[in-house]
Amino acid sequence: MAPTKPMKKKEVWGIAPARVRGGSPGRKPTLVFFLTLLLTLLGMLLPPLPALALEKPKDWVPPPIEKIPNHREAARAIVVELSSYAKKRNKNFLVLIRNSVELVVKGEREVQWEDFRDPQGLTFEKRLPLGTVFRPYMKALDGIILDNIYCGPDAFGIPLAKAIEDRKTYDRILAEEKAKGIQRPPVPNPYGPFSLDPAEELRRAAELRHKAQREERQRRQLYAIDALQGMGRPLFSMEQCATPDDAKKAAVESDVDGVLSFITTDRSGKFNLLPAGRPRYENAKTTTTLGAVRNWLPMLRSDSFTTRPEWVSALSRTNQDLLLIDVSHGGTDPLTKEDIHRLKFKELGVPRLVLAVLPVGKAYDWRWYWQKDWQAGSPPFLFAPVPEDPGSFITDISDPKWKELVGKYLAGIVDLGFDGVVLDDMDTYLWFEELMPLEG
Repeated sequence: MAPTKPMKKKEVWGIAPARVRGGSPGRKPTLVFFLTLLLTLLGMLLPPLPALALEKPKDWVPPPIEKIPNHREAARAIVVELSSYAKKRNKNFLVLIRNSVELVVKGEREVQWEDFRDPQGLTFEKRLPLGTVFRPYMKALDGIILDNIYCGPDAFGIPLAKAIEDRKTYDRILAEEKAKGIQRPPVPNPYGPFSLDPAEELRRAAELRHKAQREERQRRQLYAIDALQGMGRPLFSMEQCATPDDAKKAAVESDVDGVLSFITTDRSGKFNLLPAGRPRYENAKTTTTLGAVRNWLPMLRSDSFTTRPEWVSALSRTNQDLLLIDVSHGGTDPLTKEDIHRLKFKELGVPRLVLAVLPVGKAYDWRWYWQKDWQAGSPPFLFAPVPEDPGSFITDISDPKWKELVGKYLAGIVDLGFDGVVLDDMDTYLWFEELMPLEG
């Protein structure tokens, strides 16, 4: 993330001239030269951020480039529509989203999409510039939840304020170079050569590519975090740390950044367990706004409890300021208004917030809406299965029938008396972008 010095004249796109023992700069052995060329071409052809490892739908035929939709804008439109409906029903209803940072700020993909749709630039003056914050989208949200910004491979390791400033400094350098006719990618991605050994060259190239992908993910997160803070919205995080020491470190770092983090050493990704002990910053204050929240508990699944009453009873004995839960036990036994009313009070007896999770970009065969004859492609909104999570399917969020189902889902959440909703699984647009590259 730190700024780098401009490249020397002999360097091209991060490829420096090799020095061979006994030779002169710029002379490359034939094997390494062609291997480097191959890696460079692969780096250009492969997507910078592999999304989900999913198989293409059966008989999939990609549309012509000029007919590829803007999947990010479609996702924004749905978020705005859902938020508008819920807030009309209840002006204090809270709407948050988990991840999906690319929806906050206009990125290179959308600029490229516009260029393909309008190659002559007839609408150029009406386009939003690269890096513009989508304000209608942000106004529809009350906060964002990010995964593992303090634990895991994508952890920043420095205060967020410092990471944001470093990013801005580097972007200024890139802008100054661009004005001089020098073009560099937003994330450095050198291709070598690094070694005369082909195996070592491949290993090192893969290592650097992984590093570049990590920095690209961080870059997108930083743009979103900066925009979020600029609009006064709170940032939450869900941390899955490897060790108790990592968890303690994450707690300190999130406090410095002012991020409301839930931290666990359970790395299953299910978020189906109640944490042991008392919550950090436990308090007996009434919590009816996000600004008053000091701690929170996401419990996205209830399968660690045998029955709904057992699950509700366990949650009622907690003292977190905010609960984020599923709308039903096991996906089929729905919570009642009485259950929600009970959960709106901490064990200490004071009010708190209770939010529901609403998966939008995926469908699950264990949820209440599933019908026995459904399968990938039938109905059409079940776009493709997720192999690493049997029973889950990528959905076509623009399909009218799926939008109708999601709308009913949200209406039920409002009817039950939840204080808000967290829209989940929205970032499946990344998979559609990988499925439909603009490079052709």
